[in-house]
Amino acid sequence: MKKGFADQSKVYEAGARTKRAVNLSVDAEILKVAKEMKINLSQALEETLRKLTEEERARRFYEENKASIDAYNALIEKHGTTSEAYLRELYGDDIYGDDDPSV
Repeated sequence: MKKGFADQSKVYEAGARTKRAVNLSVDAEILKVAKEMKINLSQALEETLRKLTEEERARRFYEENKASIDAYNALIEKHGTTSEAYLRELYGDDIYGDDDPSV
């Protein structure tokens, strides 16, 4: 057995994360090129899966919370933010300095 590989049924530790050996089917040509380029296949797969799962989690969060997000955005559009309200208290309606004649 090659060093660093585990039996299919075994799990081994790598750093603080548990890793599991898996079987994959990969296009032979791209596998050949990746090996020639000395690309670490495990690392490449992990990085890609990490990115894909992060994107999917964000997409699902947005879909699950879309109504609340849209309602909050509409509220801010209508009334502004808390900091804008505070600045209006201090400076009046010209909180961005648009009425400054020196500009």
